[in-house]
Amino acid sequence: MKRLFGMLIVLFILYLGIQFVFYWFSEGHDNSYEIVNDKTTFQVNEKSNFNLDIANYTYIVSTDKTNFFFQIFHNYNKSTKVLEKIEYYKDDNYECILPIFKDNMILVDMICKNNEQYNYYFNIKDKNKNLDQFVNNISIYDVNQFIDDVKAEEKEGLNVYDANLIKDHHIGINNYKGVYIASQNINSKVYNISLFDKDVYNQKLGQFVDHYYIVPNYNENHEFHEIEMVDLISLDTFEIVSNKAISFDSYIQGVVDNKIYLFDKDNEIQYEIDPNTKSIVKFSSNEIKYYDGTWSTMTVSEAKNEKKFITNVVDYEDKKYVKVDKVEGVGYYLYKENKNNYDVYYMNLDKTYSIYLFSTQSAENVVYIDNYVYYLMDNTIKVYNDKFGIKNLIEYKELEFNENIKFYVYSG
Repeated sequence: MKRLFGMLIVLFILYLGIQFVFYWFSEGHDNSYEIVNDKTTFQVNEKSNFNLDIANYTYIVSTDKTNFFFQIFHNYNKSTKVLEKIEYYKDDNYECILPIFKDNMILVDMICKNNEQYNYYFNIKDKNKNLDQFVNNISIYDVNQFIDDVKAEEKEGLNVYDANLIKDHHIGINNYKGVYIASQNINSKVYNISLFDKDVYNQKLGQFVDHYYIVPNYNENHEFHEIEMVDLISLDTFEIVSNKAISFDSYIQGVVDNKIYLFDKDNEIQYEIDPNTKSIVKFSSNEIKYYDGTWSTMTVSEAKNEKKFITNVVDYEDKKYVKVDKVEGVGYYLYKENKNNYDVYYMNLDKTYSIYLFSTQSAENVVYIDNYVYYLMDNTIKVYNDKFGIKNLIEYKELEFNENIKFYVYSG
C-alpha cells in the first residue's frame, strides 16, 4: 500500500512537471468558452501567440447574429481565458460590446457594429444619445482613457504633447537645416541638430533608416562627397565620405535590410549606403540592383526613369483600397481614398473582418511599431494604439505644406 501511494506521488509530481514544461514552452493556445451577461450568452474563441515581445490574444466574440473581432497585446503570463466579462448594448442602429479582461482591465475600446461597419466607440461618441448614456453608466469604463486632453508646449519651434510621447520611441523630423529628435528619453523632450549653413527646402535625398537620419551635405553645390549621419538615440553625428563625387541629381531607390540604395542619374552609378558600418559602396553601372521582394537587376534606362524598389509586398489585394500594409504578428492596414485624405482600416491576419481606425493625409508617411501606428493629419503627428485610441504628439506646420519634410519613429 505504501509503495502504491509512493508511486502515485511520483506520478503526480511527474504530471505537474509535464504541465509546467508545457506551460513554459507553450507558443500559444486556442480556447473556446462562454461568457454570460444578463440574458445574453457570448461564444468566445480565444487564440494566443506567445512568440511576440508582448503576448498577442485574438478574439471572436459571437452573439446570435453578430461576430465581433478584436485583439490585445498584454502580458498575462501565458494565462488562458483572460477575457472575463462583456458589457453589451443593442438598439435599432447599434450593437456593441465592451470586453473586460482579467484584473478588471479595459485593453480595447467598446466595439460597435452599424450597417455592417465596425467602429470603436471613440470614433462614434456623441452620435447616439442612448449609447452614450449606456457607456456613462459603466462604472469600470473611464471615457478619458480614449480621449486626448493633453496640452501642447512649444519646444524648439515645435508644439509638443510631452505626456503623450511613448517611452523608448524616438521621433525624427527633418527640417530645413537638419533634424529634430523628440523622445520621452530626452530631458528637454526635443533636440534640434543643425547640419547645414542655410535653409535647404528640397532635401529629397534625406532618408531615415534604423535609428539614423542620413542626408547628403547640402553645404556642397551640384555634387557631394560627404553624407551626414545622425543617431536618433545618442544624438551623435557622424560623416560618411564617398571617394567619388555624387550628383544631387540622384534619388533614393529604396531601403532593404537597413541599407539605403541611391542612384546617381548624372553619372549612372548605384550606391549602397550602410549606416551600421558607416560605409558607402559603388556598384557597376552594368548591373544595377533591383528589389521587389527578391533581388534582380534593371537597366540604366529604368534606373534613370526612377524605378523604385518595391518593399511593401503583401498577400492581400482589394480594389477598394489604394494601399495595403502588413505588420507581421499584428495584421493589415487598409487605405481607402476619401476626398483629400485616406480612411484607414485595420484587418486581422485571418482577413475575416475590418474596423475603421482613423484618417490621414498621407498613405506613405506612416510608421508601424508593433501595434502602434504613427501617422500624419494636417500639421500634426499622431499615434494610434488599441489601449488608448488616438493621441496628438507633435505639431509642425511644415509637415502640412512640404512633402520633403518627413517624420520617422524608431523603437529601442
